[in-house]
Formats: sequence, C-alpha cells, structure tokens
Amino acid sequence: MLDSRSGPACNPDRSEKGKDSSLVNSWTSGGNRRVLLLTLSFGSGHVRAAQAVAQQISVVAPDARTLVVDALDECRALFRALYVWPYWTMIRRAPALWNGLFAMRRRTQTKLSATAPAVLFEWGCAHVFRTIESFAPDVIVAAEVAACEMAALARRRNLTRARIVAVITDHETEPAWVKDEVDIYAVADERVGEQLSSWGAPPAAIHVTGIPTDMQRGTNIAAARARYGIADDRPVILLMGGGMGPTHMDRVAAALCAAGEPLHLIAVAGRDRRIERALARIEPRSPTTLHRLGWTDDVPALMQLAALLVSKPGGLTLAEAANCALPAVLYDPIPGPEERNARRYAAFGAALLAQDAREAAALALRLARDRRERRRMSARMKLLASPEAARHIAQLALEAVSSARSGGRI
Repeated sequence: MLDSRSGPACNPDRSEKGKDSSLVNSWTSGGNRRVLLLTLSFGSGHVRAAQAVAQQISVVAPDARTLVVDALDECRALFRALYVWPYWTMIRRAPALWNGLFAMRRRTQTKLSATAPAVLFEWGCAHVFRTIESFAPDVIVAAEVAACEMAALARRRNLTRARIVAVITDHETEPAWVKDEVDIYAVADERVGEQLSSWGAPPAAIHVTGIPTDMQRGTNIAAARARYGIADDRPVILLMGGGMGPTHMDRVAAALCAAGEPLHLIAVAGRDRRIERALARIEPRSPTTLHRLGWTDDVPALMQLAALLVSKPGGLTLAEAANCALPAVLYDPIPGPEERNARRYAAFGAALLAQDAREAAALALRLARDRRERRRMSARMKLLASPEAARHIAQLALEAVSSARSGGRI
C-alpha cells in the first residue's frame, strides 16, 4: 500500500548533506589508492552524487583514500561573481535567458566548448589545482561539468596523470563534458550516452550507470512517524524544492493547506531562506497539517513515509524517488536538464508535470484522493530505479586505477 501507513520500499539516503558533512574535505581510512571526487555545489545534487560515490568506494575498497572537494569552497570571491552568481540570477530572474544560453552551448557541438575560459578556472579555483597536485590522485571522479573541465585542465597542465571519470547527474547533457582527457563517462541513461557520442566521446568509454544516490538501510519508520506526529492513515505529501530552489513551493503549500483535505504536508525548504520564511506564514486549514523543515538529513525517512512527492525535478531527487518507487508531481524545472528530467519521468507514467504551482497543488490533491493511481505510478517509478548506480561508478573508478597502474586501457 502507498499511503502514510505503508510507504514505498526505499533504501537510498536522500539526505541533503551540506558542505559541513563528514565526507566533504575529509579522509577515509588509509591505503595506497587515491580517489579525488571533485564537484561544485550548484544546489546540493552534485555534492550528494560525489558523496554517494565516495561512500561506495569506502565499502568496495576500504583501503582506498578518498577526498571529496567542492570547488566553490575557498574559491575567489570574483570567481563566484563571474561564474556562480550569474547562473543563480538567470534562473531566478531570467530563466529564458539561461535556457537560451544552455541551448547555445549544446549547439556548439565541439570538444573545444567550455562553460568558462580555462584561465578563470585556474585563477578562480587555484586551490583545486593545488589539491590535485598535492593529493596526487590515481583517479578523479568529476560530478559536475565545471569539475570535469578543471580535472581535464589539470591533466593538460601535467599536474596529474590521474584517470578521469565524468559523472553526469541529469538526463540531458552538453558538449563541454566531452574532453580528450576523460577516460570514462558514467551517464544516467542511453540517450545521454548518445548525445556524448555525437559530440565525439568514444562509445567504449560511455557506461550507463544511472544517477548515483547515497544508500541508507535500516531507517526506523515508526520513529520517523512519531517524530513528525503522524499517528493516523492520512496520506503524507512531501514538498521539496532542491537544496537552494528556486521554486514556488510556498504557493503549492498554501493551496494544499487551504483545501482542508485530510493530509499531512511536510515541506523541506533546504537552504532557500525565502521559501522558509514564506512557509512560516502559512496556516493550514484543519484537518490538514503542515510540518516545515529547513535543511535536513532526514529525507530518506520522509520519502518512505510519503505517499506522494511534489518537487522541482532535480536529477538526484528523481533518482532517489525512483529508488523509493515514490510517484511525483513535478513543477518549476530549471530550463535545460531539469525540463528533460521532468519530461522523461512524465512520459514514463511515473510522474505528472504541472505548468505552475497552482496546477501542481491541484494534481497533488487529485492523486492524494486516488490510491489506485498512485500505486500505478509507483510501479512505473520503480522501473526507473538504479539503486546500484553509486556502487557501479565506484567500481569503474577503482578499475580505472588498476588499469592505469598496469599500463592498460579502460
């Protein structure tokens, strides 16, 4: 059953760990194999993907040394101003402009394409190149496009001879990922592989792994229900908006709260302070309840409690929902990859795509009343699951180390 009494079977750790996580910029146990996991925290998904692979490397090869580096930690303020802030400004204020820029980058169709000049990365993120040189990794796992560009630059500048594994965490990609220095591409699905191949990536280097998620077993559902005051069989709707948004989650929550349906709403604002403040002003109409959360590591349990997810369609969020067989209503996609993510899940019958917050709330109410439809969508969502993606990528990275040391090709 897919209601608040019996959530879908789910093992992934959907925790939205921030840069204070014990994995970020920290060492695992000793050993002579070194794996550097490089990412950029545009939202939380790329960091979580890197952490997921790091965790699985520690399971598969406890003797390996892993280091997870967020390139935006310790980067120059001017780099943020020139590279990071324009992105957030565009998606919040001018999404059509971002959509046009992303489309232009995809049309470039050349391995020389880049998201920024090499000099900007080398100057703005100089600490990344110093870390690569001092850590001397055998393999670099790049879990974001700029991370891939920096890893390739380090190889080009002879700072490292590490093999490079590029991990793409959406169902859409762009030519900037394709570099001569990249040895392995771990992709979400066959279509992404075909895109990379059309831009010059060797087909033999492309591996369809799915999107890596951090696995957590043994979640105490009874304790989680008690934690959120859920003591009856009213459906639980989980509202999410990504680590930093931007979404209109407050409008969805307000519409659901005004409906006065027998629902438990749990809204996770992440690091989006604007949404957190807006949620605080909403008063639910009985018998609806609303539990408001900011940044939380408790999302694995929340996904198991939920009958339905209402969310922005980030790649990691959808991969984790699929691992939980949790049906979804999707809204406010960032133009580009998230639009493709949403269309893929909707076309498969695992999710419904809303045009705006009002429609998202209406669709959520419809599904809350229709247990049979939720079960059907749950079965479809389960078919999209890739629960072993992180382990598969960890094994590819470790095989790359072995191949490099034996002088062979991957």
